Amino acid sequence: MKNSIFTILAILAFCFNANAQTAGAFWSGSRSANANANAVHAAITTAYDAFSTGNDEKGWAAYTEEAAEIGPDGSITFGKKALREGWDAFMKMADEAPKFKYENVQVRMLTNDVALAVWDSEADIKVGGQQMGGKAKGMAVMRKINGAWKIEFDALTEIGMPALDAARGN
Repeated sequence: MKNSIFTILAILAFCFNANAQTAGAFWSGSRSANANANAVHAAITTAYDAFSTGNDEKGWAAYTEEAAEIGPDGSITFGKKALREGWDAFMKMADEAPKFKYENVQVRMLTNDVALAVWDSEADIKVGGQQMGGKAKGMAVMRKINGAWKIEFDALTEIGMPALDAARGN
C-alpha cells in the first residue's frame, strides 16, 4: 500500500511538472524549438528588419491596432496610430534612418497563442549630429491572431544613453 501511494504521488507530480513545462520552453538563437516559438522569432525579425531598412509599413503590419509601448524615455503610448505618429515625429528629428541590431532573441510560449520575446539590442541613432542610442534590452508580448503573430506590447530599456545621461546631469 505504501509503495502504491508513493507511485501514484510520483506519477501525479511528474504529470503536473510536465504540464507546467509545456508552454514555458525558452528558445534562443538557432536552437530548435516548437513551430510557434519559431514563428514568433520570425515575426520579430521581420518587423524590426523592416524598420531598420526603412520599410515602415511592413514593420507596422506586425503590430495590433491596440498595441502599446514603453519607450526608452519611460513614456507609454497606446494604439498603433499613436505609435506611428510618435515614430514619424522621431524620424523627422533623426539625421538618418536609425540602425538596429538585435541578437540573443529568446521566446517563451506562455500559451499556444501568447508569447513573450526578449532580446539584446543596439541602436545607432543620430539626432542633430549627436550620437544617441546604444545597448538596450527589448521585449515584446506577442499574440497569434488569425494565424499571424502580432505585437501587442513592446518596450526597449536603454542601457546608458550618453546624450540623455549628459542632459540629465548624470
